[in-house]
Amino acid sequence: MNLWHNLHNECIAAKQQIDSKTDLLRKIASLAAQSPSLKAIGEDEIFKALQRREKLSSTGLADGVAIPHCSFDSLDAFVVGAIITEKPLDFDALDEKPSQIFIFLIGPTDDRNTHVRLLSSISKSVKQKQVREALIDAQSADTIRAIFRTSISYSEPSVSGQGKSQITLYIQNENYFNDILEAVSSEADGSVTVIETENANNYLYRMPIFAALWNDRRNLFSRQVIAVVDRDAVNSVLRRVQTIAPDLEQNRGVLVTVQDLSFALGAIDF
Repeated sequence: MNLWHNLHNECIAAKQQIDSKTDLLRKIASLAAQSPSLKAIGEDEIFKALQRREKLSSTGLADGVAIPHCSFDSLDAFVVGAIITEKPLDFDALDEKPSQIFIFLIGPTDDRNTHVRLLSSISKSVKQKQVREALIDAQSADTIRAIFRTSISYSEPSVSGQGKSQITLYIQNENYFNDILEAVSSEADGSVTVIETENANNYLYRMPIFAALWNDRRNLFSRQVIAVVDRDAVNSVLRRVQTIAPDLEQNRGVLVTVQDLSFALGAIDF
């Protein structure tokens, strides 16, 4: 599925004069309610759902991008839309800078895996500076839709039976963790788990022979991300990890291993 198949012109607005977060959420609700999938839910309920989500934590990311989203029990399809404002506005973004690009996503409550993968795919695409610049410069809904078609896409997980691989990432550099988890989650259909681990120094310092080498008893950051993905998705995951954590061969803090699985049965959710 390409995202632009779920993006209709009535859910897109370019060069909008909006000055506040509340007004932006109201505009999203107004546009989303025009979608056939959301007409029965209505603008007011969409607005309230978006507000509830923002109270949990802001969907404002970084680099002027926000991805407001929510879900409803009664939906059977995802609705994607976009609003580009004339000027950036305060959206409580993670980098504490104003936001100008708002891509919204509304979907079924019972399809959390697809919701996570869609959010990750959108986030990945708008991290590209040229995509953000193109969206800000766009003068019409048709232009924004064309940018989605060429730059922002999402692929359904392959059918089972094509072979699976297990990717294991050992992460000691906390600065990389969130981006790596997002990258892996966009490729794995829920089959991702995170294990909190401890560095070996937490045990070595107790051994008399190593005591003089490890005298720092702090519990340093250490996580393990394990994902089962289709074999043909492995290279995509590895490329994204190398973009996030370049020069893995020279720098310590991230270790990646890949194993082809002779047998895999079942699935887990995010």
